[in-house]
Amino acid sequence: MKEVKTIFIVDDDANQVTMVADHLAKFRNITIKTFTSGEECLSNLSLKPQIIFLDYNFDKAGAKAKNGIEILKAIKQADPSIEVIMFSGQDKIEVAVNTMKHGAFDYIVKNESSFHRSENAILNIIRKLKLEGNVKLYKRLAIGFGICLAAMIALSVYLYVQGVVKDDPGWF
Repeated sequence: MKEVKTIFIVDDDANQVTMVADHLAKFRNITIKTFTSGEECLSNLSLKPQIIFLDYNFDKAGAKAKNGIEILKAIKQADPSIEVIMFSGQDKIEVAVNTMKHGAFDYIVKNESSFHRSENAILNIIRKLKLEGNVKLYKRLAIGFGICLAAMIALSVYLYVQGVVKDDPGWF
């Protein structure tokens, strides 16, 4: 099972980054890295984050800064297993649907409940990763059981053909 070890927080608002990082610091075994631009985040994907909190608009990052959707697409292209949670001040369903369509795990509006929702999003991702690990385990167990069953049937047929096993077990 893949564990959450590294979280990126990417926002051009330094106050927002600090508040989210402070709130998520309660997850003791997780390293939190912060970035003020999407390009900076992309250049650090080699650190293998499992979760990225990504701002939707990078107004303060400069005129040439990519927007959140472009960064989301680049992240998913580089590593589709990274879960991206979009942050935005926009409370529009179209924006949320658009981010989800491009692979975001969740969409959180920046308001008084955003810290609680970000914590819930992390817990949901952890649950998802555990379930995916369980599915892989059960799949391997089912394959192993099928191989054992096929081997037992083949052995039974072989022993029957050799005459070691009879139709009449002799205990009736």
